Amino acid sequence: MQKLFLISLAVLLIVGCGTTPEEEQVALNENPFNLDILDDEIIPGGDELYGEAFPGDLPLAQGTGMRFVEPDSGLLDPAIAAEAKMVLRDVHFPYNSSTIMPQDAAILQNIAEFLNRFPSVLLQIQGYCDERGTEEYNMALGSRRAGAVRQFLADLGINPNRLYTISFGEEMPVDPGHNEAAWAKNRRAHFLVGVTGQ
Repeated sequence: MQKLFLISLAVLLIVGCGTTPEEEQVALNENPFNLDILDDEIIPGGDELYGEAFPGDLPLAQGTGMRFVEPDSGLLDPAIAAEAKMVLRDVHFPYNSSTIMPQDAAILQNIAEFLNRFPSVLLQIQGYCDERGTEEYNMALGSRRAGAVRQFLADLGINPNRLYTISFGEEMPVDPGHNEAAWAKNRRAHFLVGVTGQ
């Protein structure tokens, strides 16, 4: 009986340690950018790669000097800045939703065309919410909104590794009001353009 117990214990130990370091490394490398987004995943503030961007984010490549700026910052190539100012418009979401609305699909189509014309451009997609809901819930919802936009652009043929996402939840509202008109403006995805060496 004791021999049977020892054999069973040995089998459990072998099975429990069944992955080799090489197998673990392969598993880590299979999806290095974490492209699948989970509905309940929360993304902390800061630049996130939604080249792991659909949530589950990797920090922005360190040491590259890359940052994201508004199109009118003066740091962009003039041709890129001119078109970005026209094309990069916020998209808005219904209450408690990350669904892309038909009127915003046209905005995203224009953004995809802009990205096709300028293949070196990287975008940061920022997800925002209105003030209702807990901070944790709104961070997750902002993440889903940024991820939905990223997925929509990827479905239009844009390389997801060019699209970084971040959630700000209810932080930094564009309208500080406490009514439906303000909340509708704050439920949005906003776009910044990546620059390096600045």
